[in-house]
Amino acid sequence: MGYYTWQAQESHCVICSRSLTGRQERYCSNACRQAHKRQAALTNDAALGKRTCDFCERSFWPESKRQRFCSPVCADGKRSQAEDARWDAVCQLDGCEDNAGWDGTGRARRYCSRAHQQKAYRLRKKAEGTA
Repeated sequence: MGYYTWQAQESHCVICSRSLTGRQERYCSNACRQAHKRQAALTNDAALGKRTCDFCERSFWPESKRQRFCSPVCADGKRSQAEDARWDAVCQLDGCEDNAGWDGTGRARRYCSRAHQQKAYRLRKKAEGTA
């Protein structure tokens, strides 16, 4: 009784409905597997629907799930807009309006100097202690 008894279940190909044999689980052949994959890709594209460009706010049909912009021009525009915002970053310490600065790579700095960074840290810790 310790042996696993496998009972054959009659199953059919998802695409052409032919009987499956041996180790086949969903498709009777590689051609049916590829046809199913193509059908799924078409339905996924149709399911995406129209989107709005994150830069110019025009409607467009995306070519993939991750597409956010209607054209490469809009993608470049958004990228340069984000870079300009990094160059113009302002110190986050209350009352300071100095430029925090940016080196041209990575994130922009949050504070204009180490002294302001330390002051902001002390203010946060003091606020946590009183709360």
